[in-house]
Amino acid sequence: MGQGASQEEADATGYRVLGVQPSSPASAVGLVSFFDFVVACDGIELRELDSTFIDKIKASEDVPLPCVVYNLKSRQTRDVSITPTRNWGGQGMLGVTIRFDTYYKADECLVRVLDVADGSPAAQAGLVAGADYLLGTAERVFSDADALLDECTLHLDAAVEVYVYNVDSDEVRVTVLVPTYTWGGDGCLGADVAHGYLHRLPTRCRGTNGVSIEPDRPVAPNARDATGASPPPP
Repeated sequence: MGQGASQEEADATGYRVLGVQPSSPASAVGLVSFFDFVVACDGIELRELDSTFIDKIKASEDVPLPCVVYNLKSRQTRDVSITPTRNWGGQGMLGVTIRFDTYYKADECLVRVLDVADGSPAAQAGLVAGADYLLGTAERVFSDADALLDECTLHLDAAVEVYVYNVDSDEVRVTVLVPTYTWGGDGCLGADVAHGYLHRLPTRCRGTNGVSIEPDRPVAPNARDATGASPPPP
């Protein structure tokens, strides 16, 4: 049983989509930030951190590249054909940042917003209690509340861009948080959050892949673009 679980975990890997630039090849095929994983391209499974995906992108310039995408939210795979190009008007050949990651039990690694205090940094950022989930930044997944706190501590009194999923709009958006202890209430965000099995995405939102609402500029310029010379960091 343990061996089976271990194999299941090993198989649940791919390149996680983090930042999709508007009007990019990635946007054109509907890739969704944080929920989508590219798990195969041109018939090759992407289960190891190596240069395979990057090499395929470079070799397919201006030629459709067939890919298989797994969506964490809907728990479904779909086929997409994305055309890498340098001529779409933005950064990179796909216009997306990626990170090699696992989707094994990843639906338990979401931080749910339970309550937002009036006048708090969370309220200023527009977080919605009961409907918003904090997913992470372009460099880090919020696997639990401690990961969120660590990120806030690193950015005290400074802006940090965070991916947020809303179950009512079915959208992943980029929100700017400014954590601070000087707002006049408890904590640096002024929000109660939770994670784990009891705070997974509700069944009612599982029927779709979700939609990315991306800012009209590259997100997190130090995150690895899909056409980088080396594969993204683990």
